[in-house]
Amino acid sequence: RFLDAGSRDMSGKYAPIVGYPDGVYNFGPRQKQDAVWSWAFLAVILATTAGGLIAYAGQDDSPSAADNRLGAACSAPEFHFSDVLAANAARFAANAQRPAANAALGTDRDVVSHHRYPSSSSSHDLGAAAAAAAAPTPASSSADAAAPFDATAFINAAYPWLITAFVASFFLGVLLLWMFKQCASTMVWGVVYAKVGIMAALTVSFAAAGAAVPAIIFALLTALTAFVFYLWRDELNLVASLLTVATQGLRDNPHIVTAVVGLQLVAFCWLAPCVAFMMFANMNGHVAVSHEAVSQDASSKICKDFNGIDVDCCAWDVESWVPFYLTMAMVSGIWFISVALETRLFVIGGTICQWYFAPVGSTEFKGGVTRALGHALGPSFGSVCFGSFILTMVELARQAAEKLRREDRDNILVCLLVTCLECIYAVIEYISKFAMLQASITGQAFCDAAASVTDLLSRNFLTAYGTYSFPGMILQGVSLVIAVGFGCATWLLSAATFSVTLAANAGLYAALVGILSGIISLVVMSFFAMIVLNVVDAVFVCYAMDKDRNSVHRGELHSVLNEVNEKNQPSGGLVRNPGGQYAYGSYA
Repeated sequence: RFLDAGSRDMSGKYAPIVGYPDGVYNFGPRQKQDAVWSWAFLAVILATTAGGLIAYAGQDDSPSAADNRLGAACSAPEFHFSDVLAANAARFAANAQRPAANAALGTDRDVVSHHRYPSSSSSHDLGAAAAAAAAPTPASSSADAAAPFDATAFINAAYPWLITAFVASFFLGVLLLWMFKQCASTMVWGVVYAKVGIMAALTVSFAAAGAAVPAIIFALLTALTAFVFYLWRDELNLVASLLTVATQGLRDNPHIVTAVVGLQLVAFCWLAPCVAFMMFANMNGHVAVSHEAVSQDASSKICKDFNGIDVDCCAWDVESWVPFYLTMAMVSGIWFISVALETRLFVIGGTICQWYFAPVGSTEFKGGVTRALGHALGPSFGSVCFGSFILTMVELARQAAEKLRREDRDNILVCLLVTCLECIYAVIEYISKFAMLQASITGQAFCDAAASVTDLLSRNFLTAYGTYSFPGMILQGVSLVIAVGFGCATWLLSAATFSVTLAANAGLYAALVGILSGIISLVVMSFFAMIVLNVVDAVFVCYAMDKDRNSVHRGELHSVLNEVNEKNQPSGGLVRNPGGQYAYGSYA
């Protein structure tokens, strides 16, 4: 059954549209799509859970930090302590004598990483970490020098403020949606003026401080930013209208937010045990002589590495299966979060499509979110898992490329390769997003949905929509402004309270509470902003379907989106060549 335009009730039966099976919402019953990917996802989750339980049952006792530090944990004859130190010293000495040309090519990266960075292998220095944790915290300028930072006192004083900040941020998110519904133009231009104003204030500050070069640079950037916003003033007004109609869809379907919050909580419920399983896996191993230590002082018993830096004499070596399990657990964690995000997009797309194609004058939209969620977790769950697997692989590839870039900062070829890969990742994510929206509407398999939505947008000359960055920029700007203001307000209120209730470090604790509250508010604001952007994308796909069928639903949306589309198309028309072929020509 498909949802078509007309005067029929949403709960009635709908006949398929002849010749246009992808133009309306498919109520079902839907066929299962990409089922193999749902089974693969469940297999990875079950394997991660089973491995975590085995790791929990097989935990080994690790030595104390002091024993690791001074070598008591690995001084028994079976460890061959002196022989291992000598072998480590010989290995590092041989690596240090390699030609400089090999080091330039990156073949000595292991040696460099051992000398310059902490070890990233499965062996970790427990004693060094404990010593760092036990080091005294430097006193802040606002703290009492005689009263060091007390973590317990800070937590007891801060947690009521942070819980309140988390709850209040959700009300601020609802307020954000309401403000875009009522005064979107004011919000958009407020962000624009704030950006230009902040850059102008920085220019004045540098000039007052006598820093001529930064003042000139920021003055030029301020002028350029203001000029760009002036050139795009019509597009900014259109963005305001677009955000207004998107929030209208959220207002008519408020349970979208409820479903999305529930999905985020489910993702957290898996992420927490997944991290615990990884911790249990790291506790499966045995103590060994540190791979970093090359010598030990006879009197102090402290070991040193090849560069003469103090290190632990002993280290914890995990069992051989642990690295493979950690990789699988990391993939399952990212995949599960991606499934939650793709399910969110699927639910928003399906709900907004039902709202968009509802008969004119409809005011009740009950059941839309439940229906879309049922499709996402039912017949289309394989497509959701497939799309999220693609995003997982993109994320892992991006992390690998970023690691390569950090290790070879001076290699221009690596920088160019990483930049080109980022473009490819962005294209994959862009296509995946609209493919999931199409699958939520039509019930197609993921690859079929990707092909059909690409054809749909290109048929209607709507591919230019991918160049829009203003909605995201505006929402992120508003979220940042609200978060900064909220953090400052929390800082002032907590400072006034702590100055009365705390004997020391009131200013330091208040500053930390303000910073943490601002971060919490920014995360929650970004959450609501992402929902709005997903609604904008879903509305656009519905508009493309309407345009492809030469019909009009939601006339107020058409008036906005038609104007947006025309702004991104060259002015011109079709002309016929003498040979009879048609071509696109621009007006003079």
